[in-house]
Amino acid sequence: MSLAVRSMLAGGLIALTLMTPAFGAGQTAEDPAAMAAQYTKQAVDLRASANRHADLAKMHRSGLAGSSKTSHESIVQHCEKIASSLNAAATETEALAATYRKMAAEKQASK
Repeated sequence: MSLAVRSMLAGGLIALTLMTPAFGAGQTAEDPAAMAAQYTKQAVDLRASANRHADLAKMHRSGLAGSSKTSHESIVQHCEKIASSLNAAATETEALAATYRKMAAEKQASK
């Protein structure tokens, strides 16, 4: 599978992760505290994946994984792009979690 195809697939997986409802069993959109917790966990997972890709980029930049300099540079670019996208997704997810935390606090205050 070519690097371009793998990059497109990875981008699609990131988009799918962001579009997938964060509802767990028994959760609804009316439970903002649960939604905040779910999105907070998702952001942590996205950051962890971004860090793994950044580490892979560093490893390939150093030449530790193979012999072709050209191959290394294309993998570095791929991993850095994915890490950047995942970090952006994590930032958006953290903002969404913050919104749900605010909604949860407002809901609690209105009781």
